[in-house]
Amino acid sequence: MSLRSYAIRRFLYIFPTLLGISIFSFALIAASPGDPIMIRMGLFMGEQTQYEARYDEIGYEIGILDENGDRINVFVRYFQWLGLARDNKGEFSGILQGDFGRSWYWIETDIIGKKITDIIVSRLWYTLFLTTPATVIGTILATVIGVIQATRQYTWWDKGVTLASLIGYSMPTFWLAKLVMLGSFYMFDFTGATQGDAFREPFVLNPKFYMYLILPTITMVLTGLVFLSRLTRSQLLDILRQDYITTARAKGLSERAVTYKHAFRNAMLPIITVVGLALPGLLGGQVMVESVFGWPGLGTVFLTSSLQRDHPMMMATNFIFGGLFLLFRLLVDLSYAFVDPRIRY
Repeated sequence: MSLRSYAIRRFLYIFPTLLGISIFSFALIAASPGDPIMIRMGLFMGEQTQYEARYDEIGYEIGILDENGDRINVFVRYFQWLGLARDNKGEFSGILQGDFGRSWYWIETDIIGKKITDIIVSRLWYTLFLTTPATVIGTILATVIGVIQATRQYTWWDKGVTLASLIGYSMPTFWLAKLVMLGSFYMFDFTGATQGDAFREPFVLNPKFYMYLILPTITMVLTGLVFLSRLTRSQLLDILRQDYITTARAKGLSERAVTYKHAFRNAMLPIITVVGLALPGLLGGQVMVESVFGWPGLGTVFLTSSLQRDHPMMMATNFIFGGLFLLFRLLVDLSYAFVDPRIRY
């Protein structure tokens, strides 16, 4: 089978898998405790008849109740979300039409919510500005540290980094973020907790935006650095013990040539896998990092929508991240053929 045929077949497999993800996610979200209508109403002050009218009005607007005030069947709501059934307004508006719906929490008026697509696009830029430098810096540093550890096994450097890695690996992300924030406060009198003026438009030209970007980036770099450096070390050590590496040394090649020309390339396969599969999660901005520093990215959106029972936003984020994971999984598999010529599809 050619690489093109394999790529097309794997790409087509994404669609039924996404369908399964959407069914499973919708069922879990629909069965979750709590009444989204009650959350939307908040502390309503009024008579009983006004309360019931308001309840039915909100329920109808967000698509949980019909015009008679009865709850819509969960299967009908799922097909409405897909765009295969008409909604309360008599229209087909679902993901098949490119519409993720409107949020139940972020609202434009008293009842009508903001478009989910607009919210995700507006928050995506903040997440990309955070995760892109963190991913690049973290991957480069982890690879360099792992290579140095593997080539200097059991030295003070290797033992020190191993100890630091074990401590960092056992530390929760939110706790690490708090330590970074605390250390910055004592050294520079700066906590890194974002303020509104840091995101004044256009935020790209706002110097404060980049100042508040530093600490979350450091936290995300340290989070990914721990595992990836350990993985690089273990993989490279395993490759350096192979017979063909011994043969290369016997032929008189320098240790540098053996390490970087013959061993490192083969050790890259699991590293590519880990980095590739971690990218969709990084687009979520690491929920805990964004929450601690108050960064208004997709991770904060996902956490807030879960706490506020914003079902359309939860479905949209699950669907998008599920699709990204499957797409990056395909790209990782295809990249193997370019890294290792022995792999054929």
